[in-house]
This record gives sequence, structure tokens and C-alpha cells, in this order.
Amino acid sequence: MRPSSYRGKVFISLLLLLSSLNLSALTPGDELEVVIVQFEMSAEIVQSEEAYTSAMQKAMDAAMKDGDADLVIFPEYIGVFASLIPWFNYLEADRPFEEVWFSIQQTNPEIRNIKELFMREAAPTDRYLNTIWGNLAKEHDVYILSGSRFNNEGNHLLNQAVVYSPSGKAVYRQNKFFLTDFEVDIVGLSSGDIRKTGGFEVKNHHINLTICRDTFLKEWESIHDNGELWIDIKANGVEYTEDQVALFSRALPARLVKTDVPYGITTCLTGDFLNLFWEGESSIIYNDKGKVRYLAVSSKDNSFEIMRETFP
Repeated sequence: MRPSSYRGKVFISLLLLLSSLNLSALTPGDELEVVIVQFEMSAEIVQSEEAYTSAMQKAMDAAMKDGDADLVIFPEYIGVFASLIPWFNYLEADRPFEEVWFSIQQTNPEIRNIKELFMREAAPTDRYLNTIWGNLAKEHDVYILSGSRFNNEGNHLLNQAVVYSPSGKAVYRQNKFFLTDFEVDIVGLSSGDIRKTGGFEVKNHHINLTICRDTFLKEWESIHDNGELWIDIKANGVEYTEDQVALFSRALPARLVKTDVPYGITTCLTGDFLNLFWEGESSIIYNDKGKVRYLAVSSKDNSFEIMRETFP
């Protein structure tokens, strides 16, 4: 048996060797495991809080089925539908949105417009969604970008994305800036403050965010000029034709290559509800020295799908 002094010298030599290595390059924690949920919406999901909660739980179970993740991403508008749960009795016939609104107004004359309906539901819906997503984030020990919801700030109705940490707390909120005509003229949304869009951190990785139509603005190229990942959450409410494919290429791909951000993710809502429908391809792209390279694209543009990627 070797003397203990010899073993001590070997141990010290090993410590010196390890201290000379760049351990940060060997640390698995440097990688960012991301799961994209291309969610499919249907009327059944909003028939009750139990049904909605169950749908989100099933989506998270599917997202985490193949292993742990650091961040799970859901698309735009997924939380907006939760605002309609108290009004499900008006939605059961699957009538067009305009007919549903007319019926609500006839029996609730105190609600003068659609904005007032969503303003009325904003606070309770936010509390309800905080409970759902907070519990899921804690249960799975993961950050969750929970898509977007309508929220009320200073009597302004906003389309707001919310991120939850593994502690179960909402740690980042960002409001949509560049609104569609439908959002302004029909829903009555207000634009968020583009200066309050600093992004969020996951495991020391800086992540930028834009919400659907926002991503067409060149202004984001200077706002999001660095970081490690740029996420665009979408709800594309028209048929995903070749024209729409070309339009998508003028969103995040066109922005990303004008920055030093290496990776981008687009996450799309799919499904149909109230005679409205959503289609679009979710994708993962790489900024290859100013040229876009697609690392992955969803196999379908109109259904539920899970995508997983490890960065870098």
C-alpha cells in the first residue's frame, strides 16, 4: 500500500491540474434546453377553468416528455382565450365572433364594447393564469414563456407576454407594440412602451422577445442587437400560403441577421375557434454570418407539435 503522504501529493497534483483547466467550457449548465409548443386551439378548451387547466397541463407534459428543459415557449394569444371562459355559454354554438358579441351585448348592456368585456376579465384572468403557469413552472422546475394575454394597465388594454421562473413567479412581462387593425379597431388594444422590452435571463443566457407583428419593425434591430436567443411568438390568422411563407421570412429572419444574436425561434398558434383560425410554421433559425440557416421547421402548419433544441 502506498503511504498516505503519496496519496496526498497525488490529490494536490490533481487539484492543480483541474484549476488550470477552463471548467466553464466543460459545464453542461452552459447549454440552454428549449422546447417549443406549437399549440392547437379549440372551443372545448375554454368550456371551463378545469378544461383550460387540463389542456395546459397536457401540453406541458408533452413538452417535458423527452427530458428536462430550461425554457418552454407557448405562442401568442393562448392566454387571451382564458378570458372567455366565463362566457362559454355564448360560445357553445360555435357561431362567428360578431354574432357572439351581439348576443353578449344584448344580455349585458352595461358592456358597451369588446374592450370593456376584456377589461372586465383582465384582472381575474391574470390571477388565474398566474396560478396555472406558476404551478406548472414549479412542478417542472422550468421557465415558461406563457404566450400572451390581454391585461389592463392604467385603463389601457394590452396584449402582454408573461414569463414564469421555476419559483412560480412571473418574472418578466412585455407588451405588444405594433398592433393589427383588428386589435386596434375591434378589440381596442393600446400599444405597449417599446422602451420596456429589455428581455429576460435564463441560466445567464439573455433572451429577447417580440410579439408577432412587432417583428416586422426594423427598430428592433437596435433594441435587440445582442443576446443569445430571439423569440417571436405568433398567432397568424390567415391561411398559411406561399405568400405567408414569404411574409414570415420578412419577420424574425430579416431582423436576426441585422444583429449579433445567433439564434431565433418562431412559435405559432394553430387551431380554430369562433370561425377564426390560425396557421403557421414554427421554426428554429441560425444567424450564419448574416445569412439565415433553418435548423428545424415544424412538420405541419395547422396542428399541435412539440419541437426541442439545445443551444448552442
